[in-house]
Amino acid sequence: MDEEDRLVGIVTRGDLPQTVLRTDGGIERAVRRDALGTTHRPPPRALAVAVEDGVVPLTGRLERRSDVDMAVRAASRVDGVVAVVDQLSYTGT
Repeated sequence: MDEEDRLVGIVTRGDLPQTVLRTDGGIERAVRRDALGTTHRPPPRALAVAVEDGVVPLTGRLERRSDVDMAVRAASRVDGVVAVVDQLSYTGT
């Protein structure tokens, strides 16, 4: 719509990037597989991932503080993620 409320174009599903169309389940799988599964040393089972409306809360206990930082950064880079909620703890330094 333009400033005079006239229709100037339409957006179809094909015009949208795939990230906009990604479901929460798809985001969760991508976080587990692409982000945590390949760039994070602790196995993905050490972390709990649940996605709602693109928001990814990460819970669990990792070995080091740097592992926590890496997990949060990796999850935030997944297409479709709106925000990451860091609820992780760590055992060492």
